[in-house]
Amino acid sequence: MRIASIIDISLVDVPKIPVTVIFTAGCNFDCSYCQNAELIPLLSGESMTIPDIVDRARGHLVDGYCVTGGEPTIHKDLPEMLKALKEDCDCHINLNTQGSVPSVLERSLPYIDSVWFDMKASPTRYVKTVRTSHDPWPRIQQSLELLLDSDVLFWPRTTYVGNLTTPDDIKAILETLHELGFRGEYLVQNYIDSAGTRDEEVAAFERPNRDEIEPLFSSLPSGISMRLEWR
Repeated sequence: MRIASIIDISLVDVPKIPVTVIFTAGCNFDCSYCQNAELIPLLSGESMTIPDIVDRARGHLVDGYCVTGGEPTIHKDLPEMLKALKEDCDCHINLNTQGSVPSVLERSLPYIDSVWFDMKASPTRYVKTVRTSHDPWPRIQQSLELLLDSDVLFWPRTTYVGNLTTPDDIKAILETLHELGFRGEYLVQNYIDSAGTRDEEVAAFERPNRDEIEPLFSSLPSGISMRLEWR
């Protein structure tokens, strides 16, 4: 597996749980607003064996791990790494994913306690947003259904990008989640420029105005709440 970095401790990646964060390298999406754009190339990071990853990640004052990227599920040995982490500490394991590789996600489920699921756009706008040659939505829907049928804590979220994302996108995502049977909290966080973005890609984007989507609170689907996290 290719690993970009391992952060000893984070208090913000998993609610109320201090975790060590493992950044996998490589992604099969090319979102223009990506905050970790240096991790998109498939040959970024360095190749590490699973025992080396576990050895490097253990020993910190944490109660679990957050595995993020990049996109962790593009690595076919992700389930083996998650299993090794679970066997090493029997602690909370959180996965961040955009859901485009349901086969790997399904094999990972026995070793995961929670998932942050990044919904990039409304179903009809995925290709434009993630810039892939084929529509990834059918695979993403499959991943959503796998999670909703599991016992894993499932936390969907969307990054709202000024001049890219629209209130209609958020409305469509809410409706899609409801149709798939999701009940719970949906997080919408604002896009912010950072050192990890590509200057030429984000030149047209801006910090969004939360007033654009606050009217949606009056018509949320039954069983779904929405939280806005403007940073």
